[in-house]
Amino acid sequence: MALLAVVAVLGAFVVWVPAALFLAIESSWGKALILTAWGAGVVSLIDNLLYPVLVGRRLRLHTLPVFIAIVGGILLMGSAGVILGPVTLAVTVALVDIWRRRMAADRMAESVAVSE
Repeated sequence: MALLAVVAVLGAFVVWVPAALFLAIESSWGKALILTAWGAGVVSLIDNLLYPVLVGRRLRLHTLPVFIAIVGGILLMGSAGVILGPVTLAVTVALVDIWRRRMAADRMAESVAVSE
């Protein structure tokens, strides 16, 4: 089961749900409830909300585009998309920034040439 937790599309859900079901079948209702609350609350919160926030701070990007990049990366590239999605976003943002600066410099050079 621990290996399945690494698969980004499935995540830790594949680990804690069967474990909670097993505990419920074994009549350990309290433990099953605690594990379900922990998995649904804490683990899902970290996987779905905290990870994009932390990655966004590192890349100096807003959380929403990073979240979309992570989800898109997972859908397109599987588990490698967790890393490659935000990296692709960061490279794209950097290239657009470079392009905008060059266009601004070209416009400035043209306006100086016209005024002379």
